[in-house]
Amino acid sequence: MRAAVIEGPGKVTVREVPEPEPAPDEVVIEVDSAGVCGTDLHLLRGELPYPYPITPGHEVVGTVVKVGRDVSSIEPGSRVTFDPNIPCGKCYFCRRMRFNHCLDWQGIGITREGGFAERVAVPGKVVYPVGDMPFERAVFAEPLACVVYGVLRADPKPGDRVLLFGAGPIGLLLLQVLKVAGATSVTVVEVREERLRLAEELGAERTVRAGHEEALREAPFGYDIVVDATGVPEVVSRCADFVTPGGKVLLFGVCPEGATVRLSPFQIYRRDITILGSFALNYTMDRALELLSSGSVRVEPLISHRFPLERFPEALELVGSDEPSLKVLVRP
Repeated sequence: MRAAVIEGPGKVTVREVPEPEPAPDEVVIEVDSAGVCGTDLHLLRGELPYPYPITPGHEVVGTVVKVGRDVSSIEPGSRVTFDPNIPCGKCYFCRRMRFNHCLDWQGIGITREGGFAERVAVPGKVVYPVGDMPFERAVFAEPLACVVYGVLRADPKPGDRVLLFGAGPIGLLLLQVLKVAGATSVTVVEVREERLRLAEELGAERTVRAGHEEALREAPFGYDIVVDATGVPEVVSRCADFVTPGGKVLLFGVCPEGATVRLSPFQIYRRDITILGSFALNYTMDRALELLSSGSVRVEPLISHRFPLERFPEALELVGSDEPSLKVLVRP
């Protein structure tokens, strides 16, 4: 079968690879679509400590075509997605229900072959049925599950005002989940005008062009929650400036490893500011699928490009460039 393979840092090909066969506890999925993620870029750039070669792809939907002998809950023909995280279930963090920090973690599309391929084998225990949901909606389940985990960490309440930096695909998902979770208003700051317009369509009460943050001072007491979805250290350094006393800062965007930011410990102390991180997901796929199936979160407007598998290198290049794009999908 054909698959995209990252052979080493900076080198990606699309070539023939062996057909996957399911282990007793696995299923094989015929891939319909897979979303390109920043993690795929980190793999290509050699920024993650995992071996090559590897077929990336962890945001995947498709149809089950083979079932291992020990799998009883999934049948061939089932339309599914999966949680790419495979925790050991035994380590210090797993025993404390912090599965996203497992010490013996495996990741589909990161440490084992992923979904930028015609077919992929995955453990049955991480598979989720999507029913008759359109595949181009269901393919957002994994990134949306990450967003749900972050919003649960921030815990917005009715009446809360939220300031969100960044309106890329993740920022636009955060906007919608923050609203569903109870935030009364969300203000979005973004560089690109077309993304600000989309943020308004998806429910933002206010949008501000990056570089014009003085307009945010119109909220005299600050925002109850400030969220960074840019991963830009300079933006993160300013988040605490806009939060109200007793408020929270959620760092969702992924800054480069080794980057540092400026924060005043005195201001954090004096103003009772809580700073939160959010890493991956932790059994939030069910919640994400509920939001998608109900239509509470709209994802179709986030799809900007579709590529065939043979053009996967172009898809990666686009996501890593400054060219306008949102969610990029790859189809075998």
